[in-house]
Amino acid sequence: MHDTDAIRRGHPIADVAVASGLELRQTGGRLTAVCPFHGDGRPSLVIYPASQSYYCFGCGAGGDVIDFMSRLHRVDFREAVALLAGSQVPTMPAGAPHPPNVAVPEVDRMKAAPIIETAAAFYEEAVWSRPEVLDYLASRGIHEGTVRRFRLGFGIPGLVAELRDRNLDIETAHQLGLLDGDRECFAGRTIIPELVDGRATWLTGRRLTDREPRYLNLRFPKPLLGLASAKGEAVVVTEGPFDWLTAVEWGFWAVALLGTRVPGKVAQSLERFEDVYLVLDPDEAGREATKELHERLGDRAVPVALPPGVSDLNGLGLRPDGRSIFARCILQAGHEARAARQRAA
Repeated sequence: MHDTDAIRRGHPIADVAVASGLELRQTGGRLTAVCPFHGDGRPSLVIYPASQSYYCFGCGAGGDVIDFMSRLHRVDFREAVALLAGSQVPTMPAGAPHPPNVAVPEVDRMKAAPIIETAAAFYEEAVWSRPEVLDYLASRGIHEGTVRRFRLGFGIPGLVAELRDRNLDIETAHQLGLLDGDRECFAGRTIIPELVDGRATWLTGRRLTDREPRYLNLRFPKPLLGLASAKGEAVVVTEGPFDWLTAVEWGFWAVALLGTRVPGKVAQSLERFEDVYLVLDPDEAGREATKELHERLGDRAVPVALPPGVSDLNGLGLRPDGRSIFARCILQAGHEARAARQRAA
């Protein structure tokens, strides 16, 4: 048996990343690199030396040094520990293709489905006994009606016992990233699930503080969050989970990209809407994603400019008049888009 805590301490994640062939760039207290877990067109993987963790803002991969090795070499938790416990961190062969997806190894979907639903239900029940979590959500503009409607939760210890009581496969829970050795990975996080016909099919967890990485995603194909519940002819496309929660709190049909990466299937999923209002963050990555979606969706895409000084939709949601301001932004963007179409006709 290996001492996993000692292995984590003895293998700084930045050193392992460099030994594995990543080129790191210093950006303040963080390190950035091109992500090896998806077809990254720009450095979207961030390493946080302070917390010895990483997160990719493109594909949602994240975790500690053991998780990094597991994903990189497509092995399970125990094998990743054994690799790190060896005398030398193995490198990827020169010219080797990147792993095609984030789930390592591939998860049995039939086994995963009841585990994800059980975890979401366990965390959903817990949120109502945690007033500090409800207060946190309210401070972000998310109130109890939305908490109930979208089955938000809070990660507490005890998931392993819950899974065992239901005779669910613990190894699959490890593969999904719910568990890491003896650690329950989503403990202490606000839980936001993806719901399809009311059942959880994926989830992400956010810390109650801004300590990085703030989000932890289930190690399962990342959805277009909220797509299954968006029923109207128009949809608001946001970047992060709390931007999405703000939009649905205000009564808009909405989805979240969960980052700024725009796979082809995302654009295809949005083609069923007549109007697609793009409300991404007004930073460089958000502007690039807006441009890409606009090019793919054509006239149905309507970029929406947030007011000056507003960093994202959830930030606007903290204003008392946030909803009315946003409604005016939507109307203005729609008017400009229609005028542009008429000029081009």
